[in-house]
Amino acid sequence: MRAVDCIRSRVAASTSCMRASVVALWIAATLTAPPLAFAQLGISPYHAGPQEDSRGPHAKALDGTDVDQWGRRLDSANVKDRLIAVEDLGLSDSPRAVTYLLKAMGDADLRVQSRAIDFLGSHRASDATPLLVQKLYLKGIPKVLRQHVLTALGRIGDPSASRPIVDYLSQEGNKDIRGTGIYALGEIGDITVESDLRKMADQESDARLKSLVDEALTKIARPPKQQYIPPSVPIDAPVP
Repeated sequence: MRAVDCIRSRVAASTSCMRASVVALWIAATLTAPPLAFAQLGISPYHAGPQEDSRGPHAKALDGTDVDQWGRRLDSANVKDRLIAVEDLGLSDSPRAVTYLLKAMGDADLRVQSRAIDFLGSHRASDATPLLVQKLYLKGIPKVLRQHVLTALGRIGDPSASRPIVDYLSQEGNKDIRGTGIYALGEIGDITVESDLRKMADQESDARLKSLVDEALTKIARPPKQQYIPPSVPIDAPVP
């Protein structure tokens, strides 16, 4: 009997590792895009602007002194300049930087858009939630960009995005996007969509997606981690 119990324990551990691997693969597919965007243009994703100082390549942006300067570079005709500007804005702690990143979401180049979306997610900028949800529903948006949007919404953790994500997934047939969306719902942890996730589990035929739904339900059942940060100050007026 002890040998049987040992085997069962190993199988359970193996199953848990497999579930973690599925999540990791979806996240890796999303997070590898920004460096590739820079590589395609022949520049480093950590390019330092022309105004370095002894504190490191992004010191000016980090202390907020160059936020408006980098924001103005978003109007450059050169996509390299715009990508570098987004990178510096993303490293800034200034609330004004979020305004410029919101503007960059509408850039003509998808690489600039995706990088801005990533930073809005890493900053957990809840002010971006309505625009991110809107972009999720736009026609003609590439699959990879939709995954960036869903990942950002998961990082922000705004419960107001839960219902729109559920509604979107109900009409989305791509398994990669569905997986990213399910993962985002788990990260948000909104208890109000628990029943919707259980319906997904019952209706889903793909074993990988079923596993992700189970993981999301487990996260929702845990006590809240207080990760969601609501807006503390009114956002600046949109930059023209």
